[in-house]
Amino acid sequence: MKNKKLLPVVILLFAITTSISAQKNITNYIKCYFTQPVDNTLSTGVKAVYCNNSIFDTLAAYINKAKYTIDIAQYEWITLSGTDPIQTAITAANKRGVKIRYIQDYSYSTKNTGVKAMSAAIPVLTSPTQGNASCTTSNGSEKYNIMHNKFVIIDEYNSDSTGVWVWTGSPDWDDAMSSCDYNNAIVFQSKVLARAFTNEFNIMWGDTTHGGAAGTGKFGSCKPNSGTHHFTIGGSKVDLYFSPSDSVNNQIVKTIGAATVDEYCGMFTFTETTDATDIVNQKKAGATAYAILDNFSSGTYTPYTTTLPNGLGSNFHGFVSSSCLYHNKYIIVNPSAPCDDPKVLTGSHNWTSSADAENDENTVIVHNDTIANEYLQSFGGDFKTIGGASVVPPKNPCPGPTGINTIDNTNSTLDVFPNPYNGSVHINYTLTQDTKVTMTVYNIMGEKVATLLNGNTLEAGQHTYQFNGNAAGIYILQVIEGGRIYTRKLVQE
Repeated sequence: MKNKKLLPVVILLFAITTSISAQKNITNYIKCYFTQPVDNTLSTGVKAVYCNNSIFDTLAAYINKAKYTIDIAQYEWITLSGTDPIQTAITAANKRGVKIRYIQDYSYSTKNTGVKAMSAAIPVLTSPTQGNASCTTSNGSEKYNIMHNKFVIIDEYNSDSTGVWVWTGSPDWDDAMSSCDYNNAIVFQSKVLARAFTNEFNIMWGDTTHGGAAGTGKFGSCKPNSGTHHFTIGGSKVDLYFSPSDSVNNQIVKTIGAATVDEYCGMFTFTETTDATDIVNQKKAGATAYAILDNFSSGTYTPYTTTLPNGLGSNFHGFVSSSCLYHNKYIIVNPSAPCDDPKVLTGSHNWTSSADAENDENTVIVHNDTIANEYLQSFGGDFKTIGGASVVPPKNPCPGPTGINTIDNTNSTLDVFPNPYNGSVHINYTLTQDTKVTMTVYNIMGEKVATLLNGNTLEAGQHTYQFNGNAAGIYILQVIEGGRIYTRKLVQE
């Protein structure tokens, strides 16, 4: 009897250890940085990083890692005051033989003093002019607006995958973006994601040769669909979309609609009334909802003037300043519910029809509770500074694990055999009533390696699944059934 009493404690300790390992693991692969003070009291384990006027020093540190190639698509670069750390890093990279390519927006091409100061040996491509056709189709000329991307790809072809980085987020490159404006940056250590970004870069560049002159590229609606959209980085799902080929507003709507517990929107330019209405509708359906919008860019549009203030009340704040901008472009969904696919959608994309249909933009969606919580800490700090009140997230609705061998004698049973196993383990899962179930397998580091069920509604009866890990070792089978979470240890020999 003594061992049986200890079993739930052992499982809980194992779950806590696995959670801590997963948090540490994801921050090896995905790193977040914020330009304004964060609220670390909201942290669930990893404290968000406030870059106190040092966001561009951080970017320069990544550029300094480059050994082979750097591809940059950046809307604006006004030389930073004093010694520009980005300029210094790019100059040093060029001198040590790193092959660099740079795409800038036409409307800023005369203002981009940082681009002009680069070595003439670095090839630069300027996007088509605003209002002019970047291509023709059967429907006639396609309208083009701006190249609004903000990303840097470092060492895509590095044989050492730990040396491959992608930087993106909301900041343009000028003094105010670091010292005064509200911005976020997110950095991925991922070869596959770097290659997907490079594919998009090459479409605009018109050639695939690193360091070579640009060819005849495609911009705006002339670009094809970017290809692969879904990746696994550090055990977490990451989605990647580019405008206008990938209908990004559909992904924004889908992300908003997934908010069952809580959501936090921080936006510079927000003109899509339907998106604002969707946020309010999720609040009406029971989700906690907050929003911050920039008055300078959004103040004359209905999301700012009526929809969000009326729908969210004191949970909405407009940022009003004569010198600074609330320049973030993100939404955080379900950061308080680690069992309900917490995620962050961020990138260069403002929530406008132009961003969706006419601009070149990049958007990432990160499905991870640690990253979502880091963004929540940033939003909480912003909301406290701007509105004078603290964000109050809802209570975590996800319970801890409560069993290991039998899930529930009245509702369901779970059998795995053989265990330990060679080859495949068989999973027999029996239900006495129709139930929505998620069944996932993690490795010992907390990385997701397989999803057997993803919120599917199963009919009563027996269901059989198989799992075979990539290598010998210990795996954890997690079953989320209704509002409960259960785990089983699988041992592959």
